[in-house]
Amino acid sequence: MDKIFLQNEYKKIFSRIVNGDNITVLRYGDGERAIMTGEKVVAQEGWSSEGESPLAIALRESLNFTDDNVYYGISCPCCDRPAYYWYSTRIASKQITFANLFVNSNYQSFKSDFLTLTRDAIVIANHAGKNNRIGNLNILKYYAVGDDCISCWEEECGSIVSRIISEYGSRDNLLYVVSAGPMAEPIIAELYKHNPNNCYIDFGSSIDIYIHGSDTRPYSKPGTVYSKRNCWMFDPNTADFDVSVVLTTYKKPESLTEQLAAIDKQTLRPREIRLFKDAIDGFYSIDLNDEFLSSFDDCCIAKCNRGVWGRFDYARECKSKYVCLFDDDTIPGDCWLESCHFEMMQHEGIYGTIGIVLEDSSGYPIDKHSYYRVGWAEPNEQLMEVDFVGHSWFLPRKALDYMFENTEQLQQYKVAAEDMTLSAKALQNGLSTFVPPHPYDNKRVWGSDSSLAMHFGQASGSLSMNVSNLRKMESAIVDLTKTGASFLFERNPGLVKMQKRILNRYHNAELMKHYFKVVYRKVFRSNKG
Repeated sequence: MDKIFLQNEYKKIFSRIVNGDNITVLRYGDGERAIMTGEKVVAQEGWSSEGESPLAIALRESLNFTDDNVYYGISCPCCDRPAYYWYSTRIASKQITFANLFVNSNYQSFKSDFLTLTRDAIVIANHAGKNNRIGNLNILKYYAVGDDCISCWEEECGSIVSRIISEYGSRDNLLYVVSAGPMAEPIIAELYKHNPNNCYIDFGSSIDIYIHGSDTRPYSKPGTVYSKRNCWMFDPNTADFDVSVVLTTYKKPESLTEQLAAIDKQTLRPREIRLFKDAIDGFYSIDLNDEFLSSFDDCCIAKCNRGVWGRFDYARECKSKYVCLFDDDTIPGDCWLESCHFEMMQHEGIYGTIGIVLEDSSGYPIDKHSYYRVGWAEPNEQLMEVDFVGHSWFLPRKALDYMFENTEQLQQYKVAAEDMTLSAKALQNGLSTFVPPHPYDNKRVWGSDSSLAMHFGQASGSLSMNVSNLRKMESAIVDLTKTGASFLFERNPGLVKMQKRILNRYHNAELMKHYFKVVYRKVFRSNKG
């Protein structure tokens, strides 16, 4: 996957500022995202925010420009991956660059480059710098903002923006130098909407030496890890973040509310959410009301029972390049889609939250010693290749077509074999199957909430709890091998053994950490008593 780098982006954009181009640079980091999502944030400057606020609304509204001369600087995946995905799937513009454009490995160059700017300028920054010289700029006026951005936005910024528009709104080709924390973006947005024929730049803390009289951030000190960091991100012109989510309901509609809430919290916002509702053979049915169904972008209400294959067939209609399907007992962590997409950018394949690695295909699934699992039930610290996955499937949409090519006999199993067939056919077309990291200490990236999975998975209607279905899986493995399918222990036995050793070491290390924590608590309480 193509990437762009911090130093190259800086040279490209700063040269445009020096040349007098009227571009706009808006920059968003973890603080801006926390304000927009209502999370609690305490800034270095002393202000704090939690819950909805007028500034949160204004920040969200500032994300909507698609003009070619407006750049959006966002968090990079190497520093803050959740924020990177949050912004990448909520900003429509392809003019994406780095939030830390003027800092980190660029800061020493920026300090000298900034002095070359001699344009007529309007400065909007903290009151501490009101009477200070700002580089070699010809400052027409300095508009001061307060320390607490939350209250300042509500009480002062409206009048400040109105004054700027009244006094300089008709002037073109001015450089607007802005350093106002999270207020900078909505301030710039309002000014740009009034007159796009100026250069509006959120310089942020990179000009603190002028505003506050000294450098205030770690990146300003040569030799530190921050000062050396040349960040990267996927090329915004080629990266495709579109993901369609397909939820399934059969006999457990109560899990849908939990699933929808989990999808709504995803850092990678899906392009669409679809529902496949399978019909129930027997004496009862489950009806979902129209108001609830309106929560989905599209619904398929099957008139007859189509088994576990039906949802995959329906998912072929999705609009996105990537599709993520969920079992009805699977509630993902809020970074699940992000984690799968990030790994997909390195290795195209199929990703799931429970992976099966066969050690003896003749024993699956009855003999528990014939295979091992990877994922939320057996956490893995690193990416691992598996034979097939379940509970959730994140894959290129094209792989859905593969599983229906010459697999009519396997489709006859109806309530089994879809997972192994999907992976086997994908492998024949060059796509391997993986489980992304499920580390013990970060359940946000897990594909399933373990407690809810146990609750919903053992409820009435769980196919995996049925002995007859287990026998069908056993037979399906035999039929699958007849189609020419091969398994990982046959292709790469060394990898199968190595991954198992890595898993065992990881689990044992976590058990020891847990043991010492328990002992510490007991000793601490005993000494305290």
